[in-house]
Amino acid sequence: MAPLPAVAADAKEYLVKAAFMYNFVKFVEWPGELAVSKRKSIDICATGDGAFVSSAANVFKEASTAALKLNMVEEKNWQDAASHCHMLYIGQGQEAHVAEILAALKQKPVLTVSDLDNFAQSGGIVGFVLSDNKIKLVVNTRAASEAGLRVDAQLLEIALKVIKN
Repeated sequence: MAPLPAVAADAKEYLVKAAFMYNFVKFVEWPGELAVSKRKSIDICATGDGAFVSSAANVFKEASTAALKLNMVEEKNWQDAASHCHMLYIGQGQEAHVAEILAALKQKPVLTVSDLDNFAQSGGIVGFVLSDNKIKLVVNTRAASEAGLRVDAQLLEIALKVIKN
């Protein structure tokens, strides 16, 4: 069991990441019928990190409105993600499967997000990195484009790094 300060730090970090993911809904455009403006609810999924799921579920529940419900789904079988997830957070414990997950979702309109090392550099769309004790973003616009997603310039402006090719 981790000491209390580490647990509290992890919980705060999860909340910050969940808040970022909530904002991704506003700054990423999905194609056609998947467009957020055409939906009453969207599934934000996570695989590999149960502690993140419980923290994020509270954020998304609070952020849901009458116009748009944000569902936090713990996806035990990541292969099912393409069928219903707008976003997939790939957490700790999935390191051995990242390449396989990204290959399976490469041309699917699923925003892949993770804090695993070199995630965006490895073909993921948004990677969380720690810089100056703050959570920052690395955004892979090529991977987003291949998935049929468009990332708003405002999100790219706050990214620590943007990977274009």
